[in-house]
Amino acid sequence: MAAALYYLRYDLENAESFNTKRKYISEHCRIDADFFRTYKKQWLPWSSSYFLSRSELEVYCHIGGIKSLDYVPWNVWFTSIIPTLNNRGMSGGYAEKGNYRKLYEIDNEPLSFLRYLNGITYDAFGGLIHNPDEIFDQKLKEQNKILTKPAIESWGGKNVLVFERDKQGVWKCANGEVVLSFENLVSFYKRNFVIQEFLESHPFFKRFNPTSFNTIRVYAYRSPKDEQIHILHTLLKVGGKGSMVDNITAGGLFFYILPDGKFLYGLSHDLKKIDAVPDGLGQPLSDEPKVPGFDEIKALALKIALKAPFHRLLAIDLNIDASGTPRLIEINLSEPGGGVQVFGFPFFGTFTDEVIEFCKSHKKTNFLKI
Repeated sequence: MAAALYYLRYDLENAESFNTKRKYISEHCRIDADFFRTYKKQWLPWSSSYFLSRSELEVYCHIGGIKSLDYVPWNVWFTSIIPTLNNRGMSGGYAEKGNYRKLYEIDNEPLSFLRYLNGITYDAFGGLIHNPDEIFDQKLKEQNKILTKPAIESWGGKNVLVFERDKQGVWKCANGEVVLSFENLVSFYKRNFVIQEFLESHPFFKRFNPTSFNTIRVYAYRSPKDEQIHILHTLLKVGGKGSMVDNITAGGLFFYILPDGKFLYGLSHDLKKIDAVPDGLGQPLSDEPKVPGFDEIKALALKIALKAPFHRLLAIDLNIDASGTPRLIEINLSEPGGGVQVFGFPFFGTFTDEVIEFCKSHKKTNFLKI
């Protein structure tokens, strides 16, 4: 009963959310009853959801200009697809910030000065730190800007804090009232957080918003047919004006990047189309060159996804820093997010049928026990 009520609540919340988004598009953009009936037959019978949002399908079909039965309903995605493709019980461990170096055998993660995990203090390499205050008195003296964030999986830029030294050398929290000290961070984050270097964006990406480290989200999918990793979509996430984080939920923008590394167009959080770089100069996105380091970013994403055997879908946030080096920012596993469909691309594309068949044969019947 608890699981059934949970699913129903999510169905209702999803419908309400897309009813709101539906207001952003023309009232004339309606999906006919027969098409919607066929859509429901494709997604509802095998899922844990009770109904689908017609408004959601209309938003996808209208904004992207492509009518398709393969758009994944968000409530089915949350209750039936992600819990089946990804082992959520393993997600926290495989998405532990500050530990990507060890988990994925890469050197692209921002340097961690301190990792506080389940109440135990470590350095970047897993060594115990017995006196955390020494990190603040010594290691951080060499830095002018740092950030802190939850160490285990989180999303939406929640509780990411940026600290910068003022002219007097005193640390100031750029987006909160937390005074920088080990005790204060423990009080704020409780038992899990990481302190990392603040990365400066490559000039190409900095134009889109200079205050945030604008990241490229790569969706990597492991097919059960051949166990190979396939890149489904790539997006550039850009922070809103003055924002330290690049999350859409915090008022940011997102831009679709085509497989050749060129931009399609962008969308705001209220689904307004963006055809130019948002720097005030009006440079058309169609005139932008290929995203720098795009091939290296995709190669790094593939390497990471190969080392995550418990997850068939990863949303990996990466970008190129000021020196031109690909950097891994974070990995999203328990909730990879599927908002890319507003660009008119069904999330799984040619893999849709195999995903449905896989979920049917590996169905999780109780989300609350996953």
